[in-house]
Amino acid sequence: MDKKPGLLVWNFTLEEKGKLDAVLKQIGAPGASSIDGDQGYLTLKEIIHTGAHGSDPLESDEKVLLFYNIPQKGVFLLMNVFKKEDLPRPIYAVVTEHSIQWPFAELLDHLVRERDNAEKRVSPTETSPPPGP
Repeated sequence: MDKKPGLLVWNFTLEEKGKLDAVLKQIGAPGASSIDGDQGYLTLKEIIHTGAHGSDPLESDEKVLLFYNIPQKGVFLLMNVFKKEDLPRPIYAVVTEHSIQWPFAELLDHLVRERDNAEKRVSPTETSPPPGP
């Protein structure tokens, strides 16, 4: 992963991306790049390194924010900043040496399934009655 650090967003409206970029500017970070619908079936490597576009559009209502080439400390710092702002609550993920080879559509599917499984594991304990006396 040899390109400069950055953020990639999927399915942010122009207004949402504008708010995100304003927050990034306040902390001295460069703006985020958008993954376009016609890039959805390309690998992250193609999207990041070449800016290529495909022909088939990807449709998804999910919002995703990817951290590329950002140290773990920076990821945590940015996530804490984002939580304090009026920004969308996307699925956050870090681009790894492995995931950079995946088509974005496959990564998106994987992230959604991972999130849904995590929510299923948490839900039963949230709705359980409190323990008796």
